[in-house]
Amino acid sequence: MFKNILDAIAELFASIFGRKSKPAPKPTVKPTPAPIENIPEDGSEIKPDTIVLIANELDHVDVKPNAPDVEFEHDIFDQPETPVTPETPVVEPPVVEPPVVVEPPHTETPKPKGRFMWCLDNGHGKKTPGKRSPIFDDGATQLFEYEFNRDIVRRIKEQLDKKGVKYFITVPEVDIDDFLEGRVNRANALQSDLPKIFVSIHSNAAPAATANSWAADSISGIETWFFHGSQRGQKLASIFQQHLVDNTGFKNRHLKSKPEGQFYVIRKTKMTAILTENGFYNNKKEAAELNKDAVRQKIADAHVAAILEVEENGL
Repeated sequence: MFKNILDAIAELFASIFGRKSKPAPKPTVKPTPAPIENIPEDGSEIKPDTIVLIANELDHVDVKPNAPDVEFEHDIFDQPETPVTPETPVVEPPVVEPPVVVEPPHTETPKPKGRFMWCLDNGHGKKTPGKRSPIFDDGATQLFEYEFNRDIVRRIKEQLDKKGVKYFITVPEVDIDDFLEGRVNRANALQSDLPKIFVSIHSNAAPAATANSWAADSISGIETWFFHGSQRGQKLASIFQQHLVDNTGFKNRHLKSKPEGQFYVIRKTKMTAILTENGFYNNKKEAAELNKDAVRQKIADAHVAAILEVEENGL
């Protein structure tokens, strides 16, 4: 009863002096999601302001054979043998020997030939956007990077088959996109009795006014990328770079690495990995060369020569 009287008095005062308006609730502001990490795939996606370290392939790299490396798996040729503890001989009573059964000679399981398992990565696929040259003056000719990469790997494969070198092609498919994670997962999951090495093969692109414009003639040549801080990676890159430059006569752009945001296939593979950039497909003069069968064979031959050198001498 008393509460009802108080409510009535409060209502009377409110009608005379007006009601106090309640402050409007503040709108809820959702936090802006963090941007997805933008990981470049190859040299063509390096921004002009990116820090890139350049090394000369003739620089001395002090790497001992089978030296440990953070991203290198293991070397089966450097495993210590388990010592055998001699047992106390046990004197057995003489027994009657059973008849001798002549069995066919035992054939041991052959050990894998070669020194390494080479994971050959033919970068990009048919559905990867861009990654192609402008159309040449004939109105029809164009260089597609996915086709160039696969042709080089095919030529390498043919020679490694003859040499008995072990290899694994990460992406034999063509009608795909970048398939970055898939490439890396396949290489990492590959079961091999030999230590693995990852070589990703590409053609480069320089900044141009538009996607359909040719880049400056001055930007050309070959460069090889390695995992930043990896001595094994730098040594491997130097071997490939030297053979590529010597065999093609292309401009030497030397070895390169990125302290941060390294290429996905180099950073995510659990083995020594490099990425070769074999000329610029949007340099008009160089792209015309890259379309020639003889030049492609020289590039493939250089990769094979580098592989055989590492097979012979190790890393």
